[in-house]
Amino acid sequence: MSRAAATGAEHRRCDRCSAAVLRQTAGLPYTVIADALRLTAAKAAALTTPNRLAWCLRETAAGVRLVEVLPSVHGSGCPTPHVIEHVCQPEAPRGRRPEGGSR
Repeated sequence: MSRAAATGAEHRRCDRCSAAVLRQTAGLPYTVIADALRLTAAKAAALTTPNRLAWCLRETAAGVRLVEVLPSVHGSGCPTPHVIEHVCQPEAPRGRRPEGGSR
């Protein structure tokens, strides 16, 4: 496990479509894979759906950490970058089964 993975999110490529993503398991009950594209809080909020969440990107000397955006407590004017959960595009080539996919 890389140091980044032990402390938060790590930069990598999607196993299915090769898009740049952030992957985090530390500190969460499940694995999060988010697009690496940084957005404003307002833009991320506009792109979320019930099945595609936004994450606040917290950067420290220890690395990058994804923090779930809860609209009831997270202001839309948050100055830190935000990312949204990754969704492979329909035209993405088939590669390995995505992490967490059914067997």
